[in-house]
Amino acid sequence: MNRNKKLIVGIFVGGCLLLFGVGLFLIGDSQQLFTKSFTVYADFAKITGIQDGGKVRVAGMDAGTVTNIEVPSRPDTPFRVQFRIVEKLHPLVRQDSVATIQTDGLLGNKYLQIDAGSPDSPLARDNSKIASKEPFEWSDIMDEINGVVKEVNGVVAGVKDQLVSTLSQIEGTAQTTNLLIHDAAPNVKSILASADKIGANLREIVSGIQEGQGTMGALFKDKEMYSSVKRSIEKAEETVGNIRDTSASAKKIVGKVEVSDIVPEVERTVKNLQQITARVKDAVDTFQSAAGEGGVAENLQRTLADAHEAMSDLSDDTEALKHNFLFRGFFNSRGFYDLAAVTAPEYQSPAFAKGFKRERVWMESANLFARDAKGAEVLSVEGKARLDEAMTALLKFPRNGPLMVEGFAGEGTPSERYLLGRARAVRVETYLVTRFHLRPAYVGVISMGAELPDKGISGGFKEGVGIVSFYK
Repeated sequence: MNRNKKLIVGIFVGGCLLLFGVGLFLIGDSQQLFTKSFTVYADFAKITGIQDGGKVRVAGMDAGTVTNIEVPSRPDTPFRVQFRIVEKLHPLVRQDSVATIQTDGLLGNKYLQIDAGSPDSPLARDNSKIASKEPFEWSDIMDEINGVVKEVNGVVAGVKDQLVSTLSQIEGTAQTTNLLIHDAAPNVKSILASADKIGANLREIVSGIQEGQGTMGALFKDKEMYSSVKRSIEKAEETVGNIRDTSASAKKIVGKVEVSDIVPEVERTVKNLQQITARVKDAVDTFQSAAGEGGVAENLQRTLADAHEAMSDLSDDTEALKHNFLFRGFFNSRGFYDLAAVTAPEYQSPAFAKGFKRERVWMESANLFARDAKGAEVLSVEGKARLDEAMTALLKFPRNGPLMVEGFAGEGTPSERYLLGRARAVRVETYLVTRFHLRPAYVGVISMGAELPDKGISGGFKEGVGIVSFYK
């Protein structure tokens, strides 16, 4: 018995030493300590999150680590970042290569990116210096934009004051013109009335003279009467001249308005607006140039690509953990690993959710769905009410197993039946998870395609949705 215990202890200690050795090897391999490498350095005004042991990439490929960061002794001197690169990537690192600080994925980890140099440039020597490019900071662009906005606000305020002053001058000139016209209107009307009356009298006199009626014809021959009539005509001509002078005065008033400072003020205002537009355009061009190659757009694309790769790796690691001997007992106990990966044959096999009881509710598609304006199926108000009743009955059973939504469709080709059945199941699943706050990992959908009705029921293929609750 003691011998067996010693043997077990020896195996355990040996296994621990083996795991410790493997761990050291993996750590050293991940840090590329066992790979031939060379060292270069670069200077940065801001290191923006780079630390000793940080990752170094050459043309996007993991190439080494940061070995040392020298803190400057003066504020006007840069940080010196020293880093190690594996020898196999030495042909890509040239003397004209540029080192930049980039963001790795959504988590914001910083790493050092070394761009591949030009073919004509010589290789970077060991312990040599390469050029660097300061990291892009959103705060710099935002500060510049804020400054432009404040300046634009100041110019707009000045333009507003000028416009208010100009409009006030225009309003005053208009009021003055109205007063002049209002004061001159009675005189003009009186003069015009007198002119009309004089003209009528003259027409009457001329008509009587031409006809030789009464004493007017005789008096017309009198020189004194002729002189009097002549004087009357001259008075009438003087009156018409006064009317012309009044019209000329009105024209002068309009001319003064035209030659006043109103037009130059408006022209200066338009010029200021054009200058503001040009400055705003320059600011937008500056921002767009910052988003060019190596800028914001490229960083965002690289971040999304890294995030997609990280999530894919995390999914693979999680799937591997599910099948590990330490965790697979949990998934075997609950009856499934991943409901999204279950196929129809696997679902229909006895091995699925083995040891669980089943409670199933069937609902016809005609009672669940309606057609929208585009002809697509959507859950109707009546259908949602029926689903609420069905789930109220199913929730009475223990919620320790999966809930499967089966979609059935019997129209069209096999692919069309599969897609229609899955679409029906997904619509019902989305409603149930949101409505009853179900755990998404425990709710799955399965397209059953075309299936004949149960025994004793006449008709064609099934058209509807089945909800199955598994419980112990």
